[in-house]
Amino acid sequence: MHTYISQPMAAEAKETESWPSVQGVVTHADVSQTESDGTAMYALDITYEFWVDEQAYSGSRISLTSENSRTSNFRAIKKDLKKYTVGTAIPVYYDPELPYNAVLQPGADFWTYLIKYMPLLFALFGLLLLFGAIKKFILLLIALFIGLSKS
Repeated sequence: MHTYISQPMAAEAKETESWPSVQGVVTHADVSQTESDGTAMYALDITYEFWVDEQAYSGSRISLTSENSRTSNFRAIKKDLKKYTVGTAIPVYYDPELPYNAVLQPGADFWTYLIKYMPLLFALFGLLLLFGAIKKFILLLIALFIGLSKS
C-alpha cells in the first residue's frame, strides 16, 4: 500500500514544484458545509480559470490533497476564502503534459507527508509492540526457569 499510494502522491507533489505557472483568475469562491457525526464540516469551494497555449482551462484544486478535504475550523476556511475572492489574479501551476491538472499551491503539504510516512510509523509501532512482547516472554521464561531450578 505504501508503494502504490503514498509514494506516487509524494512524487507528484514534488513534481508540482517544477511545474510552470501562468496567471489565472478566481471565478468562484465559497464555503461549502456538510455534517459529519453531528459536527459541521467546512471546505473551500473554489474555481479558477487560466490559459495555456491559447487554450482555456478551469481548475478547482488548491493543492494536490485539498480536493475533498474538510475541516471543522470555520475560521481557517474563511481565512483561505479571503485569499481567493472572485476576480483575484492568482498564479496557477499546471502540469505541462496535462494542463488541466493544476494547483494553486505546489509542493507537498502536511497531509502528503502524513500519507507518505504513516505506514512507516505503523510498522515502527508494530515492531515496538513485538519487541515488548518478546521481552515479556523472555522474562517469563527466565522466571519459570529460576522457579524450576529452586524446586
